[in-house]
Amino acid sequence: MSSREPGAAGSPADDRGGAASAAGAAGPSTHAEPTENPSDDRAAKNPAGSSAHAEPETESSAPSRGAKQPTGDTAPTGLTGQKPLTDRSTPHVIPSRQSEHLTDETPSPRLRAATALLGLGALALAAGAIAPVSPDAGPGYLSWPLLVILAVVPAGIAFAAALSGRQGLAAGLVTGLAVLAPGRLVLDLQFLVNGSKTIRPELYLPDRLLDRSSVGIGFWLLIAGHVLTLVAGVVAARVVRERNEIAGGDDKRRWRLIIPLLAVVAAVGLLMSPVLSDDPFLLARSAFEGPGLALAGYLLLAGALPVAAVLGVSAGSDGVARGTLGGIVAAVLAVAGPALVAGLAVSGLTASTGAYLAVVPMVLVLILTPLATPQQTQAERTDLAGEARVPGLTIWRTLTALLALLTGIAAAIGASAPQLGNSTDSPARWQLLIAAVLVVLPTPFLLSRRTAPFARGMLAVLWAGVVLAGTAVLSTAITASEATGLGGLGGEISYHLGAGAVFTAIALGLAGLAGLAAVITGVVERDDTGTEGPRSRVVLPAGIAALLAIATFSTPVFTAKDYSPSGLWSDFDTPSWGLLVALLVVLGTLGLSVRSRPGAAAAGLTGAALLFALHVAEIPWVSYLFYGARPGTGFWFGLAAVAAAVIAAVTAAAGAKK
Repeated sequence: MSSREPGAAGSPADDRGGAASAAGAAGPSTHAEPTENPSDDRAAKNPAGSSAHAEPETESSAPSRGAKQPTGDTAPTGLTGQKPLTDRSTPHVIPSRQSEHLTDETPSPRLRAATALLGLGALALAAGAIAPVSPDAGPGYLSWPLLVILAVVPAGIAFAAALSGRQGLAAGLVTGLAVLAPGRLVLDLQFLVNGSKTIRPELYLPDRLLDRSSVGIGFWLLIAGHVLTLVAGVVAARVVRERNEIAGGDDKRRWRLIIPLLAVVAAVGLLMSPVLSDDPFLLARSAFEGPGLALAGYLLLAGALPVAAVLGVSAGSDGVARGTLGGIVAAVLAVAGPALVAGLAVSGLTASTGAYLAVVPMVLVLILTPLATPQQTQAERTDLAGEARVPGLTIWRTLTALLALLTGIAAAIGASAPQLGNSTDSPARWQLLIAAVLVVLPTPFLLSRRTAPFARGMLAVLWAGVVLAGTAVLSTAITASEATGLGGLGGEISYHLGAGAVFTAIALGLAGLAGLAAVITGVVERDDTGTEGPRSRVVLPAGIAALLAIATFSTPVFTAKDYSPSGLWSDFDTPSWGLLVALLVVLGTLGLSVRSRPGAAAAGLTGAALLFALHVAEIPWVSYLFYGARPGTGFWFGLAAVAAAVIAAVTAAAGAKK
């Protein structure tokens, strides 16, 4: 192509236009095609292009001795001060993954619709904060200014970002708010079912004993706001996908994976009691002690929060990452922030540990977000690749070992200390103690490079054993706490939680963090070692183990006269959550083992076998408590599941040796 012909859009000729014109003015002709010369690369490294700065001719850079020397129109590069037509002194900058946020392009129609819907939803939420949600009770304090700020500011930021051309930031913010909108919607629906059981002092604090209450215009405005936010997120999802595809996903700033850990802590805080209450008309409870609809709302929030955090930190576009993380922070603060203020400002209420656990980690996420997603140029990212700001695998393995060790210590204290003030013990405390030992045993092996992958794979499963046994232990304390205040023959019954219940609850939270840290460590391991290699051939035994797992956790391990154990399909109670978590973890491990390399599959399957064994070991600890207790259907299914998991682990280990 002649140098006078315009280059195609986005081609290197666009960046070399000025240099080519200068070369044409100095040279005899501007129509000659540039000759290919190895020293072209040397010229690109020497922007001055002068012979004074030219490096000595080497065998690799000098023209071949037998080749025809270029003349006239094709002056050789590096022998004269003249720049060739293919001058590379002005490097062609590849658009970086951050550059798309700094453009002044107008927002797409889809993004305009999403931000408009979000704005309408924010206005509805603000109006719902001002209007009464119920004619039977009003807010416990002047909360509407705070609620209006929490609703309007995120929408305003999204609108401003869209107008300024930061489409990724705007779309991510809308999506982050929308991910938690279903949980907030279900949580507010409790006002419609029975407002007297809600724990929302910023909107509803009765001054008399109420059995039922009606809803006002504020409730319908809140529902409309959540629905509009959800629809806005659906509309913006396509923009998020497009921005991530444009930006790519080559970033490896692993230390920002600490953000999902903070999200798990905040999720645990959301499940705890929002406030502590001495008010006789407000019975403060945790999510598990409250009504079913409120529990469903809190579970949706707690489940969506870590998922949204992972999606945010893994987004290809930094703008989308910042927006998504900012959106979930705004949504969590809108739920937990007003309750925290109520605990500090309202007489008779006290700020709870749950409120702090929900708010403080989200504030840390807001602080870390700009650091976790720096808008670097392509050259900066290239220079920083592999540098010290990307922590090594050792850090994540050490963090996993530390969390597992703390989990075991807390679980051991929870198993040995009294659950209630009167030293009442739980029959499942020995099972919790064994779970604590199983979690601690692999931790020393995480510090050895050779054994760390296997130990990490086991911990990714065994943390569920603490949840399985811990929920059974906590059932004793929760059942007793529900009887507090009831009158009996000896007067009013009063129970106070002991250290065992407190440390068991702490162990549950630490177990979740340890499990998530183990999963993240596995991601970093695969990132370092790659995903190439053979896959384990455990489809048949893993499939059989999966079917047996469903049967094991769905049926009782033991039966006794006049005793109805908690289960997944009937009598769903506190221990049922442990059964559900264990089942989901086992099924996930069995599913991944089919696609994992043999060594990783063997580690996960070994952990699944130990978890099955821990579950069926429940019967020895309860036999002394329940006279005539006999093995149930779940016991025999559990033994079969242990055998299937062991066979699958041995098969995978044999494949690893090959």
